[in-house]
Amino acid sequence: MKTMIFCEGTTDLLMIQYVLQYKYGWHYNGFLENAETNRLRKKTLKRDTDIVDIESCGGIMNIPKRMQELQEQIQNTTREEELVNKVIILLDHDTVSSNREFLDKINEKIGTYFLEEDINVLRKWAVDNDFLESTELDIYIKCLPESEVGAIESIMLQALDTDSIESKIIQDSRQFIETEAENQDRYLQKKSLVSKAIVNTYFAIRMPEEKYDERARILKAYNWEENEVLNDSFAFLNI
Repeated sequence: MKTMIFCEGTTDLLMIQYVLQYKYGWHYNGFLENAETNRLRKKTLKRDTDIVDIESCGGIMNIPKRMQELQEQIQNTTREEELVNKVIILLDHDTVSSNREFLDKINEKIGTYFLEEDINVLRKWAVDNDFLESTELDIYIKCLPESEVGAIESIMLQALDTDSIESKIIQDSRQFIETEAENQDRYLQKKSLVSKAIVNTYFAIRMPEEKYDERARILKAYNWEENEVLNDSFAFLNI
């Protein structure tokens, strides 16, 4: 079985990786970086004969294009072992209308008719293949947080709040960023961007030099298997 997971950014990718590794027993099997920016683009995990590719797409509106490329790959493959069995798309809940705008774009790119009620529900996606029989994939569009506008990073903040010191850093970071967002109208005008800025401020205090391997080291140190916040929000990764 092969699963593709598309997410918006590198932090999302790392969260998904560690939940799969330390909660569900997957094993790291390689990575791909952007040759121009050296930013992490994809990680591959394996468990027995199953494979998961997690790909950072660099923003929500880049995901439909990657889905179109995946559709073309499936349509043109001549080997069954190259087919994908499941696709998971992980989105921030940026604004009240962001889900609808995303669905409009993805429907345009791959010729589907997904509706807002299809979000957070396992659905089927039929793709014709020019050489093999037509295939039907599982597709799961997951929006976090589910019930409120915000970013996936807001869930990470809850998970990182493990003791009084971490709690104080998070609270101070939140107060600073939220004050800046309220006192001007040029930056941080989306709630999801506020959450991302709070997380990045927290990490800037933990590690002033911006290095994703250091961020990964910090994240890796947490007890992912027993963290209730992450387990509740990422139970859909039990694949």
